[in-house]
Formats: sequence, C-alpha cells, structure tokens
Amino acid sequence: CDNCAGDMNNDGDFDVLDIVALVQLILGGNLSRGEATDEAILYYGNGQVRLESNGAIAGLQFAVSGAFDIVEDYLPDGWEIEYNENIIILYSLDGSNLENKTLFDYRGDLVIEESIVADWYGSDISVREVILPKEFSLERAYPNPFNPVTTIQYGLPVDAAVNIIIYDLQGRIAAELVSGMKPAGHYTLNCDASAHASGIYFVKLMTPEFTKSQKLMLVK
Repeated sequence: CDNCAGDMNNDGDFDVLDIVALVQLILGGNLSRGEATDEAILYYGNGQVRLESNGAIAGLQFAVSGAFDIVEDYLPDGWEIEYNENIIILYSLDGSNLENKTLFDYRGDLVIEESIVADWYGSDISVREVILPKEFSLERAYPNPFNPVTTIQYGLPVDAAVNIIIYDLQGRIAAELVSGMKPAGHYTLNCDASAHASGIYFVKLMTPEFTKSQKLMLVK
C-alpha cells in the first residue's frame, strides 16, 4: 500500500485529521495542546466563515460546493489554508491555536456540505453548520394569541447591538428580553408573560440598521 503511511490515524481516509496527527508527531513534547474539544459550531454566509468551539482547534476541513474565492483569512502565524472547488483545508503547522473566531472572508457562492474539526487529542468532535441569514428579521411569534409563553425568533446577518422589548398599548415597557451585542445568526427566545394582565402588547426589535415591531395578544 503506497499511501498507507499517510493515514496517520488508520481510519481509511486521508484528511486534516492525518495532518494534525503528523504535526503532533513531529512537534512531540514541544506542543501546547490547549483544552480538548467536543463541540464546534460553524457559521457561514454573507461572505464570511466563523467558528466557535469549546476547546482548542488544530485543523479544519470543509467539503464545499459553489463558485467562490477566498479573499482574506484571519489565521494566526503558523497556520496554512488551501482550497479548490471541492475542499477547503486549514491547519496548524507549529502547534498554535486559533485566536480569531472569524476564519476567512470569501466572495461568491459557498455551500459547506460537510465539516471535519480536529483538536490535538484526536477527539470525536460534533460539528454543526449554521447558515447566516441574508437580512435582519423578526419572525411571527408563536403561538399568538398566547398564554402565558410565546416564542420569538429573529435573525442577524452581521454582529449587531440588539435591543428587544415588550411594551403595552400605552407605550410602557413590560419586559426587556435582549440588550447588548449579539453575533450574526439565528436566535430563538421565550417570552413568559405570567406576571402580566391579558391584553395587547407589542414586541420590538431594534438594531442600528433595523427596527421592526409586531403585535402580541395575551389571553388568560
């Protein structure tokens, strides 16, 4: 088998896991491995790819489709990135860990079909891909009318300062659900109106770029 030596973890595949295992073998005891990882979330869309994880990352590989170009990466010194129309691969050559959650910016149409994320421990990492919304949104609350809990969903195409309030017909604030910076993504939250009287209320989403309100009816 001419290629068997490249399958460092003996799983029958040749991927970023093998690169990470080889780098670890070369660096040996000089490697600072950081915390092990078991969960990672990959956010992509609107020309950007971002990763969040609960430990240190040593390499990533994406099976992709679409016509795209990577225009800028935010990888630390010691990391490499290579890609073609089917695969994007990012990995550490010196044992350094990712410092920036944003991995790279791209131009064009990118779809990530499958992801592999590796740490320095050979962990089994659960990866979830999240497509970022193309625009700000405040979805219809459900159920509505409600008693006493309704679900509110909203979307942010970019990181933004977000304020979400509930107010009554007189304009008085009944509750503040969100206040502060939020990363781009989809969000779901529950509004519990147990302490409020039946009647008509409004939920209002405010960011520097977008404002939207909708009517809620609390029926007890």
